[in-house]
Amino acid sequence: MKLSRPLHLQLRNAPPVHNRRFTPVLNRPRPPQPDQKIVELFRPREWIDPKPACTRWFPGHMAQGLKRMQMMARATDCILEIHDCRIPYTSRNHYANSSYGDKPRVLLLSKADLVDKAELDMVCARISSLEGIPVIPLTNTVHQLGKLRGIIKDGVSMAHADQLVARKSSYLFFVSGLPNSGKSSFINTFKKKSDQDKNKLRIGGEPGITKNISNKVRIFTAPSIYIYDTPGVNLPNPENVHSAMKLAVIAAIPAHVPGQVETADYLLYWLNRKGEHGYAEQSGLAGPSNNVVEVLAHFARKKDLMKKGRPRMKTAAEHFLRAFNLGLFGKVILEDV
Repeated sequence: MKLSRPLHLQLRNAPPVHNRRFTPVLNRPRPPQPDQKIVELFRPREWIDPKPACTRWFPGHMAQGLKRMQMMARATDCILEIHDCRIPYTSRNHYANSSYGDKPRVLLLSKADLVDKAELDMVCARISSLEGIPVIPLTNTVHQLGKLRGIIKDGVSMAHADQLVARKSSYLFFVSGLPNSGKSSFINTFKKKSDQDKNKLRIGGEPGITKNISNKVRIFTAPSIYIYDTPGVNLPNPENVHSAMKLAVIAAIPAHVPGQVETADYLLYWLNRKGEHGYAEQSGLAGPSNNVVEVLAHFARKKDLMKKGRPRMKTAAEHFLRAFNLGLFGKVILEDV
């Protein structure tokens, strides 16, 4: 009589049994593409009433930076405002701008490759006509160095016209804007072309990287033009809850301040309202949805953000927001143009 092997040896040599939840990512079937019929029948929400945990994010370094910027504005020849073009109206910090007096300024709308060009042109024309300042969209600043040099020279001309004095041998600019709007990247573009490459400013995809006003950087000679990087400054108190939610979506304030899932829901509302349903394919959904829980659950499964068979909702919301900020969900302005 042939004796069977001990149970522990049988289990050791047994072929692995894959639970559906733990099937390796590479072997999972491709998720269904959004159904065009579902897209046609879909009706987005007409309104959203967000309930964020908190709307205020104004750390101490912002209050200190704002005071120093107000003092520096007196000696500044021109102010370069850099704002995220996905919220071109909300991102204008009128509280900070009002403290700069009547200094000449140029408005640069960063991340222009993440929005529809036709809508962006309408935004630029509207702001320029209302405020009488140059409005220039920017994409990848590394590939727009020639355009940036022209912007700086225009700023010098504006400063000269404003002061009605003879041209000076040196000019001082400073960069202003919300957190995570691309101010340090703008200055680093010039540093890469100079011997100051070793001292590049820190940049990142989250707010609050720059906490202090940097030393002035010379970006031109004859005439000498110096530029300061400044910390991003939010409104001490957002105008309304919608402004705070938009700032959280573009990472101008941390998503955990209003709440990650609440912020993802607000983004979902605007994506559906603008007819951008790229998130459905990224999440493995058959079509668009107004239910953020359903969207994040599918997104978590596709991106392998599960824990004990359940979606990690906050983590999924953070990745969902990050995917939007990388341009994976389409080109969207989160405001009515």
